[in-house]
Amino acid sequence: MKVSYLNDEDLVFLQHCSEEQLARLAVLMTHNEKGKRRLSSALLHNELYMSMEGHPEQHRRNWQLIAGEFQHFGGDSIANQIRGHGKLYREILRDVAKRLGLKADKTMPTAAIEKQLLEQFVRHAWKRMNDEQKARFHAAIQLKVMEVEALLPQLIDHHRLDHGIEHLLDSQLSHILHKHAAVSVIGHGLMRGAGLGGPVGAAVNGVKAVSGSAYRVTIPAVLRIACLRRMIARAALQRAG
Repeated sequence: MKVSYLNDEDLVFLQHCSEEQLARLAVLMTHNEKGKRRLSSALLHNELYMSMEGHPEQHRRNWQLIAGEFQHFGGDSIANQIRGHGKLYREILRDVAKRLGLKADKTMPTAAIEKQLLEQFVRHAWKRMNDEQKARFHAAIQLKVMEVEALLPQLIDHHRLDHGIEHLLDSQLSHILHKHAAVSVIGHGLMRGAGLGGPVGAAVNGVKAVSGSAYRVTIPAVLRIACLRRMIARAALQRAG
């Protein structure tokens, strides 16, 4: 099955990510949180991608396929079929930011919007955590700052930022999706949901909704891509000395 990648200046950095980093991003789109294959994943039906299963660089050599899969999840299914590709990353980013209650300035650079989104996500999750959950979060990020506004400036450029976001996604994503992942479904009662109830669960867990984005994929994927961009930029600065 063909996975169409739309040239995207905001995703080209993925070619510099490690095999492990790309594998963790890809699995978001190929498998649900229970480890079951997503029916809507084109990657799992792509001959090139699957022929390299078990290869030490399966994901690095196919980063464009992974990026293309993400673009398709971020687009409207009907529109994707008509135009032959999904949406650019920046459009998906702004859509996710809006869903999470962030009013981002359209003129801001992509990395700046991502920074605000990561901070918004941490603030939102922090409010819902009890002391035990905060202690586990601090252990994940290896920082001991107890006040969230003092923590954020340190965390946002910390080498364990991805561990912190991953930890919060594991514990907070279900609540966020229940609140924000409203997907419009046109007709068809043939999709099954898991995790989320009703039509939203059906749309984001089974065959992709015929209208609306698959927020169960795009919300965590955007947050992880935002982390990866900062990590790759940080590594480049360190190499430059």
